[in-house]
Amino acid sequence: MLSLVAGQVLNGAIVGSMYGIIALGITLTFGITGIVNFALGEFMMIGAYATFALAERGRLPYPVAVVPAALIAAAAGYVCNKAFFRFTRGNLVNGLLVSIGLISVFESAVLWYWSATPIEMHFVLPGALRLGDVSLPKMKLVVFAVIVVVIALTYAALAGTWLGRASFAYAQNAEAATLMGVHTERLVTAVMLYSTGLAGLGGALYASLYSLEPSLGGVYVLKGMEAAILGGIGSLMGSLWGGVILGVIEAVGSIFLPTAFRDAYGLAVLVAILLFRPAGLFGDES
Repeated sequence: MLSLVAGQVLNGAIVGSMYGIIALGITLTFGITGIVNFALGEFMMIGAYATFALAERGRLPYPVAVVPAALIAAAAGYVCNKAFFRFTRGNLVNGLLVSIGLISVFESAVLWYWSATPIEMHFVLPGALRLGDVSLPKMKLVVFAVIVVVIALTYAALAGTWLGRASFAYAQNAEAATLMGVHTERLVTAVMLYSTGLAGLGGALYASLYSLEPSLGGVYVLKGMEAAILGGIGSLMGSLWGGVILGVIEAVGSIFLPTAFRDAYGLAVLVAILLFRPAGLFGDES
């Protein structure tokens, strides 16, 4: 039993890091620009299917296919921002309506082109590492390491560069940031490009582990929202930890409780934590 729990903890942490990268995109877009983008899961889906097309159909090596797949998702995010999201800043209802519309459009397009039949890539990195009685696929460990590095580098860039300081200034007072010389339109565009590119990267990594289906984006954006709230909206590293905690709760909970209610375990814990920490585990209470 102990080895089973340990294995589920490790697997949950790895899956949770996938939640974390979506949570990071949500934190960046809402925390900095005030734009609500519930369609981030669809950009993850775009990255996943683009990776499949480039690697399986285009015969590119998987590591090479990941970068253009993320760029394709970022390009889709750029178009959606220019056409829709830039008009919804600070308006939760409009952002929600635009997101729902985009979810329907993207899922319908994938259903039309790829159909609803799940597809999957060939093994990218076969084999597993054994830690005592626990076996972990090598590719899952690589995905976890990549996501941790990406989130850490994002945090370092925002904390230590002029662009990061401009982003935080814009989040606090957009008008004052403009008066101080921050080109706010370019800043919002950059944040949207990066957040949707991150989601695309998450999808590219997802494609190496699991089968792809048009509805995958909807599942992960809900988990990303839970992770972002659990970690604390505005906390970049909290996004990662929120995702990891959520993944571990779901994985360990499925051992002792019915798997049919797997999605409810994390939500129940989230509600319980918010009763005592309304700003999330790593959010600012002030």
